[in-house]
Amino acid sequence: MITNTTAQAQTASRTSVRTPAAQAVRDYLLPFMVCFAIALVSGLFYYLVPRSWNWTASQAALWIHLITGVLGFFYLVPYVLSHYKKKGESAINLIFVWRAFRRNENESDWAYQQRVFGHILNWLMALLGLSGFVILIPSFLWMSGVVWMAGYPAYQIANLAHLGFALLALAFIGFHVARRRKRKRIN
Repeated sequence: MITNTTAQAQTASRTSVRTPAAQAVRDYLLPFMVCFAIALVSGLFYYLVPRSWNWTASQAALWIHLITGVLGFFYLVPYVLSHYKKKGESAINLIFVWRAFRRNENESDWAYQQRVFGHILNWLMALLGLSGFVILIPSFLWMSGVVWMAGYPAYQIANLAHLGFALLALAFIGFHVARRRKRKRIN
């Protein structure tokens, strides 16, 4: 027979204390993944669908892309910092990337490769955000009253770099996660 006391005991036994790593995944990584996915789809829509087909949908996709891209960046930074802390990695390796490629003592091949792929992914995400900001500079200047365009070839190069970094980041996210899952299945 289940009474109120036993029901409360069963509920309490099912709840667990969240570790800081699990908390970081829930608070930062999952919202980042949602923002990244929405930004990727809306960006590809804006890039691939001609604006002449539906101008309103194109502008909506652009605004969705901008908002979710910026939001995703603000979720990514705290997650990366907490991930570094969890792994016992020095945050200075984010800036001095060559230090990240040094192999630690007693580090397995898998752990070293996973760490290197993680650093490459971090830098790809940073370059993705930077290239997006470069594309936005003329818009910010225009809204402040200054008309400046670097020229169509410069815009095309920045746009292509942004698209390339997005696709590379997507590939590295998939690769980083697939290696982790494969490792968990083996152990």
